[in-house]
Amino acid sequence: MVSRIRPCSKPCHRVPSPLSGINWSELAAAYRAFLSDPAAGILHILAAGRHSQWQRWVERRLAHQASHLIYRTISVDLNALVQLPPDTLGGAYARHMIRYGFDPETFMTDEANSEWLRQRTAISHDIYHIFTGFDASPIGEFGVAAYTLVQYRDLLNVFVLSFVPLSLTNPLWTVPLLRALWRGFWMGVRGRAAIAYPVELNWDKPLAIVRQELGLGEFF
Repeated sequence: MVSRIRPCSKPCHRVPSPLSGINWSELAAAYRAFLSDPAAGILHILAAGRHSQWQRWVERRLAHQASHLIYRTISVDLNALVQLPPDTLGGAYARHMIRYGFDPETFMTDEANSEWLRQRTAISHDIYHIFTGFDASPIGEFGVAAYTLVQYRDLLNVFVLSFVPLSLTNPLWTVPLLRALWRGFWMGVRGRAAIAYPVELNWDKPLAIVRQELGLGEFF
């Protein structure tokens, strides 16, 4: 006997696709820009996902993890932080930023300036380099992307990691890149929620203790 599918007796509610709301022209612009100007590519991919169902889900999840930090933002004064010992969270972060000539507000958008969670995620990328020990080389960036993807499950880091197959064509990168991805992935899996860590209260704390508190001590 062939069963028949009965129509819903009540209005059927479809679950919206996570891809709905993505700005596809910004996504295309991100791919065009990323290899020659990674920062521009990142800004485009942030714009692409800003109003998507995917991003809404990510932000609800992260806001729940960091609910004790609601409405708090991360204030960064590199001149003050660089005075801290190099083995502290703030001292290591400031030296990292100064060494590479990075601006803490590179990925700040208008929304990030007015919304506490987006401000924290925009500032946190380079802080995660310090948490994980990855440098700012392309391989180090892929390692941080693997860590952050597991933590956030976001479009931005899916985008960054979509360049891995191309990068693996460089034989000099193959082994170190795979190691960085593996290490970053497992740090993300085993570590505690990074977005929930109040870095602004722990700049002067020894980095080894910070990593222990984040569940990352076993990797060092």
